[in-house]
Amino acid sequence: MDSLQALLDAPDLRPLLRRIAGPDSDAPVRRIALVEDLGRLGDLDEATLAVLTHAASQDAASYRLDVALRTVGSRNVSAIVLTDGREEIAPTAAALARRVSVAVLRARAGCDLAALLLALHRELAGGPDVALARIRAALRALERHDARPETLLRAATQALGAPVELREPGPDDIAAPVVVFDEVEATVSAPRGNGHGEAAADVVVHLAAAAVARARTAARQAEDAPIRSRGELISEFLLARPDHGDRLLERMRAAGLTIDGWHTAILIDIENLPLLAAEDELASLRLSDRVATLGLEAARASGGVWHRARLGSGLLLTRMERHDLGSRGGRDAVHAAGQILRRILSRIPEIALVCGVGSTHVGATGLRTTLAEARAALAAGHAGHRVNVPTGFDEVGLQRTLIEWFASDTAREAVDSLLRPLDALGPQRCRTALQTLRVYLDNQGSTTRAAAELHLHRNAIAYRVRRIFELLDVDPEDPDTVLMLQLACRARSLG
Repeated sequence: MDSLQALLDAPDLRPLLRRIAGPDSDAPVRRIALVEDLGRLGDLDEATLAVLTHAASQDAASYRLDVALRTVGSRNVSAIVLTDGREEIAPTAAALARRVSVAVLRARAGCDLAALLLALHRELAGGPDVALARIRAALRALERHDARPETLLRAATQALGAPVELREPGPDDIAAPVVVFDEVEATVSAPRGNGHGEAAADVVVHLAAAAVARARTAARQAEDAPIRSRGELISEFLLARPDHGDRLLERMRAAGLTIDGWHTAILIDIENLPLLAAEDELASLRLSDRVATLGLEAARASGGVWHRARLGSGLLLTRMERHDLGSRGGRDAVHAAGQILRRILSRIPEIALVCGVGSTHVGATGLRTTLAEARAALAAGHAGHRVNVPTGFDEVGLQRTLIEWFASDTAREAVDSLLRPLDALGPQRCRTALQTLRVYLDNQGSTTRAAAELHLHRNAIAYRVRRIFELLDVDPEDPDTVLMLQLACRARSLG
């Protein structure tokens, strides 16, 4: 501690001393002296901080203060401290203090002189007890869980007696990263200091970085809650049977989702998720959440109103607009998907992403349609090994015709009516029945080939198929019925 301003900024001295006059420039302080007699001011060494007793301070009034200032100015004394409780000095004395480059300080009224001297000596010596005091002050100041990051940094600055800031460190700084959800978002830096001061700065900077990280995490979680709530509604709607999904529409509108507007879906799969997460379910969930956060940030940066949802292990990003974007909506979505992938890759370079982009459609049915298109594009991306590049629905090919057919209300009603007996079996049994029927029909009614694909005995396939046709009450020999069943199974596989 070799600076007057550093002394004044010290946590233990800040409430005890205040500058009332003197030069704007800082001055070195190398020793402390207690002065009981103004006549002894001429004996002081340079760079001394002179603390006047109460009696000496009362004597330093009127012209005697001017004489005292001239005396200490000639000795290059850094500052004098008045302890008689006065709030200010005469303008002539203040002008003289500036001219002779001597700071005039006042001690807090009722301040214990012995405690003041001990605190001054302790700060000037800069021993381990000072470092510990600053660390304790920082701990007390940073334990508030509801504080904003800027408030925490101000508290750390006051505790350390040096600026603790969010900035890139310089060569003479100590720094610590602010880590939020396993990602370094910023750096807390402060001057290194000397001796035990460096140790105190090191601890305080790391405490401040941890506190800022907690505050940012809490803010992100609070912000994330409504995002997750809307995302859960979107997922619930898309996963529900069409005749049940309508019940969710009012809840979606109440949650601020523009379900009656125009929708565009982007679906993203992490192809190497098991490898990156090392088969750890918790690590997999954390990585998926990080990808979702980065993806939504990038989507919003590209423009428009975006929402995120989870469909299985995939990330769904949906743009919902009140007005039709026209033909540019699909092009913008593919461009946005490219930006999203680049953003995620910039933070997680080792990740492998497959991305499908749907076209823009209107209304609740349109939301299902654009998701179906995104799924088809995603499947094409997987089949073509298109990693870390978006695949638009325009690139899908023949499956597009099926999706466009299934997007009509008439086609959906026909499919739902045809498959309603299977829906009545319940979700799991219905999925099994539809898979069996689709594979059987895709293999031109061959139970042998269907059994090989499903890893079942051909008698099991024959029994299942016979039972399915009985439930559906259709003629398996009618080619029109078989074609409709094949279309219905494929349409349902699109979601």
